[in-house]
Amino acid sequence: MASSSRLRGIFTPNIVPLLPDGEINEPETRRYVDWLIDHGVHGLYPNGSTGEFTRFTAEERRRIIEIIADQARGRVPILAGAAEANAKETIKACEYYHRLGCRAVAIVSPFYFKLSPAGVYAYFKEIADNTPIAVTLYNIPMFASPIDVPTVLKLAEEC
Repeated sequence: MASSSRLRGIFTPNIVPLLPDGEINEPETRRYVDWLIDHGVHGLYPNGSTGEFTRFTAEERRRIIEIIADQARGRVPILAGAAEANAKETIKACEYYHRLGCRAVAIVSPFYFKLSPAGVYAYFKEIADNTPIAVTLYNIPMFASPIDVPTVLKLAEEC
């Protein structure tokens, strides 16, 4: 995992404006990014729950980050949601978002099958050890394997 200064300030979970046919409304997304930055957010957080990441394909999630990174143009850091179905796909997303200039990624624990704390640790450790971008933990226990405090502490110490 990449090491760098801490993320600070208000990072807005981003919505994704859509066209009537369900496609991403790129002009409106760009306008929204400018509006958020102009109104003082310290960072952007696309592809989280508020952005309904599960409704989009992997390609659409990548396109959302492309649009937002291009429009932000480095004015504020981007914490990109990189929740995929498994570690390999998550690592690929992390690598891509890093190439786009994102500052960090937010990773959800494995979902569908609930893992033990040791399994959750192994999942995040594998991602942190194999990606060039800073990794943050997104704990949403009602939908994914919970991340307990001892696991967070162990990851913070070892990654």
